Amino acid sequence: MTQSGGFETTEFRRTFSIETDRLLRRRLAWFASIWGGIGIVGFVGIFALSLLSDDAVFRSLFFGNAGGWRQVFPAVGLLAWLLVYGLALFVVLVRRSLPTQFLVRLSLLMITFDGVSAVCARIGEVGYNLSYFWLAHFIACMVFPWTVRQALIPIAIILPLSLLSKVTIEQGNVGSAIALTLWVLLCMTPGVINCGMRQSQRVQKASNRFLHKRYGMLRQELAYARQVHESLFPEPKPDGDLCFSYKYEPMRQIGGDYLYAKPCEQDGRECINIVLVDVTGHGIPAALTVNRLHGEIDLRFAEQPDIGPGELLRILNRYIALTLAKHSIFATAVCFKIDAERGEIRYAAGGHPPSFIRGIDGTLRELDPTSFVLGACQDHEFDPAERTVEFHEGDSLIAYTDGAIEAKSPEGKMLRMDGLRRLLASDPTPGFPGGLGSWSDRILTEVTNFRGGLPPEDDTLAIEVYRAIRGDTFGAARAVEKADLAGTAGGERRG
Repeated sequence: MTQSGGFETTEFRRTFSIETDRLLRRRLAWFASIWGGIGIVGFVGIFALSLLSDDAVFRSLFFGNAGGWRQVFPAVGLLAWLLVYGLALFVVLVRRSLPTQFLVRLSLLMITFDGVSAVCARIGEVGYNLSYFWLAHFIACMVFPWTVRQALIPIAIILPLSLLSKVTIEQGNVGSAIALTLWVLLCMTPGVINCGMRQSQRVQKASNRFLHKRYGMLRQELAYARQVHESLFPEPKPDGDLCFSYKYEPMRQIGGDYLYAKPCEQDGRECINIVLVDVTGHGIPAALTVNRLHGEIDLRFAEQPDIGPGELLRILNRYIALTLAKHSIFATAVCFKIDAERGEIRYAAGGHPPSFIRGIDGTLRELDPTSFVLGACQDHEFDPAERTVEFHEGDSLIAYTDGAIEAKSPEGKMLRMDGLRRLLASDPTPGFPGGLGSWSDRILTEVTNFRGGLPPEDDTLAIEVYRAIRGDTFGAARAVEKADLAGTAGGERRG
């Protein structure tokens, strides 16, 4: 869709043209019928009086007072006028597929012939003159959806023609002819101004209707786009040795934060791959970028099921550097491969905020970024620097996007890393050993409370991956945890 300025798109111009065509067709039929009907009645009456009466005054109404060849001008002008109006009415009523520009020209032609008939009448010294043209033009400006330029066309044709006729054929004084022309022009100015104002109002109303309709369509499209976008996110996993839950709150309908989770087996061991991505920007452009990255990540795991976090991060950097960075689109990401049997996490983070491992005893271990923002450097300069850390029973891996730590209070204070650390170091949710399965929800709740109810300024995504606690000691607590997760849908997306 091309754009010529502001919101005026090709679609709007087409819609406005259709509205103009319908309005102009109705007004043309009305004008030709009413105004033309009045003209026919007048023509028949004048013609009858001119033929039946011996009085010179009545005869001059149709044939004029001029002698010689000028005497036929009134009759010729009236006949031409009636022919044009009759043909116009016939065309409008019979032909339904005429283009808008043709209808506009037809309306201009009708008013122009009003002026021609008025000039012809004046040449024949009939008792009406350009005041008739002025009246017809003023009514047309009130009726037809003309622009100012279109309203000036009949004036630009008739007034010079009138001036030329006054000086040459009618042998009038040049000064008086110019004065008369200027006077008629002045009288016709209000009609032109009114035409411009009405056209401007019509465009504004049509614009409002168009925008309202497009807004409704856009909301429907965004709702569908959100469904498609969120279908890319994984289902929460509340059971097994490795579980995860997450919460997501986009700044707008859809956003640029993304979570990819893929359980797998490696040498018979249960593992899970987690990728958390935060694309620069917000809204639809960021969501479109997420869709592209989802396809790239899905392809890599399909072709290389055992791919490591470092290699995956390197491939993502190469992809973004080659395809998105030239559009000033970058991303941060953290990739995890979690092995429950070995009790370890392999990870690589490109410019992403630090993740945390929260132990069952409340201790925090910070997982710092290992490399640059993705797309900031070329493949040969990028080192993912993959690392391995321990991951014990009852531990929770907590990762998030920068919308969490950059949330602002109503006073403008930012939550920052210190605020998040304080939250993670606080007492766990009652009934959960170590708060397993509740941290993503608690982070989003804390961020919302910190904002004081204000809308988010960035997309926010938080995920918790945790190891189940085995043995009878925690059996009852684990049952409570699973029941709560099933009831509250711990991975349900926010917003």
